[in-house]
Amino acid sequence: MTSAAAQCIIRRKSTRRWGGEMLRLFMSADVAGSTSFKAQADLGGMAEPAWLSVFRSFFTNFPIMLMGQTAAEMADEDSLPEIGVWKALGDELILTCPLHSAEEATHLVRALYLSMANYEKQYLGELPLRLKATAWVAQFPAPNIEIEIPELSGDGQILDFIGPSIDLGFRISKFSRPSTVALSLDLVELLLSSRKTDQLSFSILGREGLKGVHFGRPYPVIWGRPEEVPYNFMPWEVEDCPLTRKALTEPPANRKEIRKLIDDTRLYLAKMHGVPARPVLAALKD
Repeated sequence: MTSAAAQCIIRRKSTRRWGGEMLRLFMSADVAGSTSFKAQADLGGMAEPAWLSVFRSFFTNFPIMLMGQTAAEMADEDSLPEIGVWKALGDELILTCPLHSAEEATHLVRALYLSMANYEKQYLGELPLRLKATAWVAQFPAPNIEIEIPELSGDGQILDFIGPSIDLGFRISKFSRPSTVALSLDLVELLLSSRKTDQLSFSILGREGLKGVHFGRPYPVIWGRPEEVPYNFMPWEVEDCPLTRKALTEPPANRKEIRKLIDDTRLYLAKMHGVPARPVLAALKD
């Protein structure tokens, strides 16, 4: 590992309290098809479930692969983000890191997508499993907060994150599909401001309601991917899902179209609900 790559740290449990104002990126990678796979693989009656090694490998090797891909994406940078494993929820792994620039966010979204593709190729090629991802941002210490939770088995504490942006991230994960990264609107706005924004391609796939989000107004469904890498859907995924079919058959969204979507959403929140517009880019400048 190079000295630059060594700076991209993967921790299994974060106990460091960062404090101060910051913008944090959250990245979720989830194993699609896991429920039926585990049910089928468990029919052998073995003492150790046959599926266990598959998921042990995912939780062990995917963060390492993401670390390596991030280092490759940022090979010309002086420093790399400190990525930490925040939570493992079922078959989902959620990682997080502080953000310092829109360009860094661009690199990380690209790395997340490419890590999924590489992991599938290396570890899941012969299995009925795929990976899907979600990415979003949250501002601290407001409107989201860090909270330290005492460990019951010792004197240590676990650093956790709560707030409306965290809730939003879990909500938009319903938009993710295999071979995609579902993005929050705030993150998309940040990515559009990046000097490297042309390294990403976006698909606007409509709107869907999310419980407790935007006062009931349907939320935009937006996927992102590296500009040079096409979607890699299976034939049945295109047949069965209108979102994948639309992403595959329609051209990528242009920046003007995405910008209007963001502005219209902010206007609605300000006009109808008194929610002030504060682009996440401002959090990087504070």
